[in-house]
Amino acid sequence: MEYVIDNVQILQGPDLEIKHDCGVWIKNEEIYKILPKKDYLDHLKYINGEGKYLMPGLIDLHVHIMWDGSKDPVSTLKEEGYEQMLIRAVSYCQDYIEAGITTIRDIGSVDDIALHVAKGIKRGLIKGPTIIASGKTLTMTGGHDPFWARFVDGPNEALKGVREQIFKGAEVIKVSSTGGVYGRHEGESVGNAELSMEEQRVICDEAHKFGLNVASHAIGREGILNSIQAGVDTIEHGHYLDEELITMMEERGTAWNPTLYVYQTIASLEEIPAYAKQKALEIVGRHEKAFKTFFDRNILIGAGSDAGSPSTPHTALLDELLMMYKFIPNTKEILKTATTNAGAILGRKVGQIKEGHKADLVLLRDNPLNDLNNLRSVDKVYVNGELVYS
Repeated sequence: MEYVIDNVQILQGPDLEIKHDCGVWIKNEEIYKILPKKDYLDHLKYINGEGKYLMPGLIDLHVHIMWDGSKDPVSTLKEEGYEQMLIRAVSYCQDYIEAGITTIRDIGSVDDIALHVAKGIKRGLIKGPTIIASGKTLTMTGGHDPFWARFVDGPNEALKGVREQIFKGAEVIKVSSTGGVYGRHEGESVGNAELSMEEQRVICDEAHKFGLNVASHAIGREGILNSIQAGVDTIEHGHYLDEELITMMEERGTAWNPTLYVYQTIASLEEIPAYAKQKALEIVGRHEKAFKTFFDRNILIGAGSDAGSPSTPHTALLDELLMMYKFIPNTKEILKTATTNAGAILGRKVGQIKEGHKADLVLLRDNPLNDLNNLRSVDKVYVNGELVYS
């Protein structure tokens, strides 16, 4: 597979700078070269981009592909068996492609369903985005989101749990460091620390030996602190971040995926289960303030939609980006959270149009740097250099 996408406005490199008078040379599933027109070679195949905007494929760092995004997804779980959940997860793959989202990170999946979908895509059995999946979450007994938990109590169980997920093919490890807003009617609080720092440290040490990142569901302050000290790679949600915690994250290179939209939604809708709505109402103001205060600090901030969660259907990445923009009205910097920053957080060569990076590309009719809503104007999508949507 070798060709050049010609006649395009390229959002190139880490800063998504518009580049004219060049083509993108795709070879062996990668971006081989940004080729100036004066250096075009006669033997190459050229695809006319008709003056449209070529950007890196979008990345959603936090989804649950087997959840349905209804007002109460747990109730759907109770009605569906394993086979139906698996079919549901597969059905969403095409939605991601059509939205220009070429990589997703699934961190929390009943019966490891996302691991199986990820393997099916790798083997070419189904079309879809690259899925980096954790499968089950490592959680204390009775902890947050027990329906997709692998319960672990104490360092020895934590070690066994992380090794089990790695053996099953997980490419990221998810831990629950605090309680959550949604999932259970009683028995958990967003402020409660769940997995201890010692348990998380064992998990992080073992995951890092295998080259895997660790993502931590962490809302309350004590749980965030435990996760940072243990060495997790990303804080998911992070409502109670403060100056001391952010400074620690800067020193340790810990990233943040705030997932703003889902909590704003849960707090605003009447149909949401009452217990979840009440908890969300108590913390969304703090969440917004943390995002506004710490956006410009020296940490990587990534975009994660929490798609599949209450009233957050697949795909919800644009909703997340627009919520970010509402608080920080800087189009380019917000777009980088789902491209450049997200690729860096994953530690993979994705999220940029750059030589040596994966040829995951989206051709848009309109310029997303002018308006994030132009991300809806998807014309073509390429994954690993293959045209998968047109």
